[in-house]
Amino acid sequence: MRKFDGKDPVNWILKLDQYFDLHEVKLLQKIHITSSYLELDKLLWYKGTCSCKPLVTWSIFMVEMIAYYEHTKRNTFFSQLRNLKQKCSMVDHIEDFQKLNIRENYIP
Repeated sequence: MRKFDGKDPVNWILKLDQYFDLHEVKLLQKIHITSSYLELDKLLWYKGTCSCKPLVTWSIFMVEMIAYYEHTKRNTFFSQLRNLKQKCSMVDHIEDFQKLNIRENYIP
């Protein structure tokens, strides 16, 4: 797993979920493991988010991370979807759409 750099939280979480499934990580361990894959400035965001809540579940963590990092970037999921135009072959265009479409389930 690569460390989270603040870019594309939805796809990063999708990859992290695959990692957790592959290694059969228990729900209670997911947040602790995830925090070790955050770059230093993102770890500060995590500590600030977790200290504000009495209980942070994996679901809450995902929603908070996506909301914070999707909405603080100009190039959000919704603007990417709205601006998606075919610039290459149809196969590549469909693949670009599918990359955005898979994220839909993770957007709060």
